[in-house]
Amino acid sequence: MFIDISMDIEDGMVHWPSDPAIEIDNYSDIKKGAASNNSKITCGVHTGTHMDAPRHFIEGGAGIDKFNLDTLIGPCRVIKVPAGISPISKEFLEPLNIKKGDRLLFKTKNSEWINAGDNNFHAGYVCVNPEAAKYMVENGVILVGVDYLSVEGYHVGHDTHKTLLGAGVVIIEGLNLFKVAAGDYKLIALPVKIKDSNGAPARVILEK
Repeated sequence: MFIDISMDIEDGMVHWPSDPAIEIDNYSDIKKGAASNNSKITCGVHTGTHMDAPRHFIEGGAGIDKFNLDTLIGPCRVIKVPAGISPISKEFLEPLNIKKGDRLLFKTKNSEWINAGDNNFHAGYVCVNPEAAKYMVENGVILVGVDYLSVEGYHVGHDTHKTLLGAGVVIIEGLNLFKVAAGDYKLIALPVKIKDSNGAPARVILEK
């Protein structure tokens, strides 16, 4: 069974406040006499479900086109974060038996907003703090996925991003895990291949 955990990209959807708004222009329309339907999309590369490349926060870091497919496809674990835990901390992670090669997707209250198609930006989303990021790097995690538009908190600095990306950990943001139970899955996560880009929208699938 396959489960699509990607957000729909649509006109006017929620976006990071300083990023461009998402606009879809159906500039060619059969109903208006055109020979075909065609559209133009305007958005940032960190729109909806997307991946961060090291270049996002590391000067001279690798672009999204350099990702290793072996990292993007393989076993993963969906971890349920109970209500009331925010941010995700080292103390929360320590009992979880995290090991080298793990791909971890965190399901939090954020997925309720994502699943509902809430176009309002919620600054109080559950995030990953810098100590948790460092702990995951030290334990060999290769991929981290979260269910809101950023892995770290709003206006708290960029240490979480820099720790993960600096260690080559893949970051997926904007996942919709609302209907996904905690447990083990196969992950298939493929970003749009934009040359040298600091990020890209992605289609992310789980296989049970």
